[in-house]
Amino acid sequence: MTKKIKLLGTQIKFIESLPEQGMGYQIVDIELKGGKKLINRIVLNSTYLKVNDEESIDPLHIKVIKLHVEKNYH
Repeated sequence: MTKKIKLLGTQIKFIESLPEQGMGYQIVDIELKGGKKLINRIVLNSTYLKVNDEESIDPLHIKVIKLHVEKNYH
């Protein structure tokens, strides 16, 4: 199961500047101030971060948000 956390206004504005990977969503990697990383996460409509039910993420603790890039090794 997943839940959605509303991001802060400055975070929303930044994500709006990123390209979408699909209609109405971006896939991002997030680093929290404590060092924990959330990899390959979905943000809906540049506003809502999808997290697992057992996760409790405070948007104030987000240090870095960046677009997730798949690494292809051929």
